[in-house]
Amino acid sequence: MDDLGKRLAALIPSDADVTEVAEAVARLVAMKHGTRPLRTHIDPSRDGSEVVSAVADRLRADFFRRIGLDSLLTAGSSL
Repeated sequence: MDDLGKRLAALIPSDADVTEVAEAVARLVAMKHGTRPLRTHIDPSRDGSEVVSAVADRLRADFFRRIGLDSLLTAGSSL
């Protein structure tokens, strides 16, 4: 466990660019109200978080439908 930080840091590609985050924020802010996604991913390590979020969103939407709260799932919702 002593070198966990180093091992995690090694997962980030050396050419990862932090400006990707700023560019993503600027894109989101520029989007018209009601069109912004629930979340966005900047994932230079490709750790799979985008896939995990998509599956979680689908399961949550299925759950909302099963309990009759599908009216909360708007057309622009990522759920």
